[in-house]
Amino acid sequence: MLTGTESAIDCENWLEDIEQLFEALDYTDERRVKLIIHQLHGIGKIWWVETKKALENQGTVITWAVFRTAFYQRFFPVSYRKDKGAEFANLRQGQLNIEDYVAKFKSLLKFAPHVAMSDEAQADQFINGLNPDVFTLVNTGRPNTFADALNRAKGAEAGLLRQRRAQFVPVAAKAAQENPQIGYES
Repeated sequence: MLTGTESAIDCENWLEDIEQLFEALDYTDERRVKLIIHQLHGIGKIWWVETKKALENQGTVITWAVFRTAFYQRFFPVSYRKDKGAEFANLRQGQLNIEDYVAKFKSLLKFAPHVAMSDEAQADQFINGLNPDVFTLVNTGRPNTFADALNRAKGAEAGLLRQRRAQFVPVAAKAAQENPQIGYES
């Protein structure tokens, strides 16, 4: 339930939870719009009733995307959206593995609608944030879809991990041969 008095982060979490529920239940856009009113209380409900009425008076067809846009405009202050947009623009893989980087990328993507609208722009932004060793492997042939970029990044990461393990094993084995007492306490 959303009352409209929650913080921007709480509102974001609430919307993500609602969307996951609607996805799991395979609700259509139309059903989502009809049911959302039952998840709003207090200020949140008053806001949606008034907003929906104003949008309908303008001739706007109320879809889930329209609700989401209105929701973000109301419950995410401009400063919050700008900060999150900047965080997205500056997002780098750093110490994150590919899965964690993707999760962070996707969670911030909604704050960069100019990127979110284009699969190719998503791929470019994702690739440009990869670590240099992964970037080099993924950028060969420059994938133009996010799915392709992600698959290549996962493959590159797995290959690099195998390569690092292979380099580590001979070094460890050589050290053990040269000094058999390594790892043993007297």
